[in-house]
Amino acid sequence: MLNKKFFAIMIAATFVAACQPLVVATSTSSAGLQTQANTLTVHEAYPIKGSEKVTVHAYTYLRTSPYCSRTVAISFRSLLSYPQTLVALRNRAMITGANGLAITDWNEQSGYTTLSAHFFDCHSKKGL
Repeated sequence: MLNKKFFAIMIAATFVAACQPLVVATSTSSAGLQTQANTLTVHEAYPIKGSEKVTVHAYTYLRTSPYCSRTVAISFRSLLSYPQTLVALRNRAMITGANGLAITDWNEQSGYTTLSAHFFDCHSKKGL
């Protein structure tokens, strides 16, 4: 009888532990990101269907929002103009299933734009 109670308690504890959210620490700076992305050279970017639903927000808002979780972070290098770079980023975010985008480490030098793009899946954009 005692073994059955112990076994039942252990199973219940396992189920409760499995339901807890997984907390992943994220760095406040992108210097700790391990990102690699080799992209094709693109001379123009056109929005794909659905990418207009990807919205751009400040990284700190998306990172701290209880409704959003980061799905992907990539290093990005582009020869495109500013508007076309944003179109290309929104396209990539939408393809990965994200609906929120944040950009950090924006740098323009020698005709290239380099940045870190953070894609977020937000089940609600409340408060953003």
